[in-house]
Amino acid sequence: MKPKALTFDYFGTLVNVATGGIRGIEGVLQHLALTTTQTAANVYADWDRRTVQGYRSNAYRRYREVAQQALNDCLEALHEGCTRGQDMAALTELLLTHLVESSPPFDDAVVFLDWARDRFVLMPITNMDTDLWRRSRLVEYFPKVTTAEMARAYKPSETIFRTGLTTLGMRADEIFHCSIGTWADIDGAKPLGIKVAWINRGAEKLGDFQARPDYEFATLEPVRSVLEHLINE
Repeated sequence: MKPKALTFDYFGTLVNVATGGIRGIEGVLQHLALTTTQTAANVYADWDRRTVQGYRSNAYRRYREVAQQALNDCLEALHEGCTRGQDMAALTELLLTHLVESSPPFDDAVVFLDWARDRFVLMPITNMDTDLWRRSRLVEYFPKVTTAEMARAYKPSETIFRTGLTTLGMRADEIFHCSIGTWADIDGAKPLGIKVAWINRGAEKLGDFQARPDYEFATLEPVRSVLEHLINE
């Protein structure tokens, strides 16, 4: 079956989410006048890990709620008592504003989307609240989106991918998914029969029991050749 739609893991695959996240953590630390031996990058990595653990370990809650709890725990681990009396909802909003608005698009993503937008339906499937995603940098390319908030489930749940198929009105074999994620996207999409290109920007290795993608590339650029071959078969 020739692909009719391209779906994407948005943050990390199309935009450099670490850049925005680090800026957000820097803003939070500055607001609190909190000094630490940890780099902002390390603090961001800790917050991100706690956030993922939070939404994977509990019944569905909005991303903002999970992110706020993770930020509180992350900061308390740096300096006990530093969050006492603080408006954690406002600090979380500061972090998330940078996460979605200050994460720059990858150059190869823009070139790829410019080529793909006239040939396929394009849609992200993202573990994010809908309004936050709509404040991000590449929304003009996407007439449709599937968010965790819409599905009330986070990747790798089958629910969010099935919600995406319903939104597109297509079958799994009509979809081609591009993602930097492994456990979230390869594990979620492959059992439904969706072809997946793993955009392995960090030269990572898959574990022995990790589901395998159909393709692996360092950037989105080679995906174009794959798609041109598939649509011309």
